[in-house]
Order: sequence, then structure tokens, then C-alpha cells
Amino acid sequence: QEVVDWFNAIRSVQFHYLKVAFPIASDNEIKNRLTRNFLKEGYMEKTGPKQREAFKKRWFTLDHRRLMYFKDPL
Repeated sequence: QEVVDWFNAIRSVQFHYLKVAFPIASDNEIKNRLTRNFLKEGYMEKTGPKQREAFKKRWFTLDHRRLMYFKDPL
């Protein structure tokens, strides 16, 4: 139950932020932008464009055929 409560609290905050960012959007449009389930997500290490650079730890999400990575988890 605690996990469900946290999940709903996070979705509620996301909904509020999206309402502020898109004030003329309908509730149904905003609901479609809320958290989705990702196929895979976690940390990986990558190098920069030069092969001599050190590996950097990045958070990634893989959703369908789209791979995105960030410095920190969102």
C-alpha cells in the first residue's frame, strides 16, 4: 500500500506541474502525459565522443525504440 500511495502522490504532483505548464490543456490531454511504464531503466556507463575520455555514469530509459539518458534520474 505504501508504494501505491507514493506512486499516486508522484502522479498528483506531475499532474499539478503539467496543469501549470499547460493551463489551457484539458485534463484528458494532461493525463496522457503522465508517467508511463518504461521497458528498461537504470544506470549505464558511457564515454564521450573521444575514446580517451573516462566512463561517465548515466541514468537511462528505454521506451519502445527510444533510448534516452540523463546525468541523474528524473
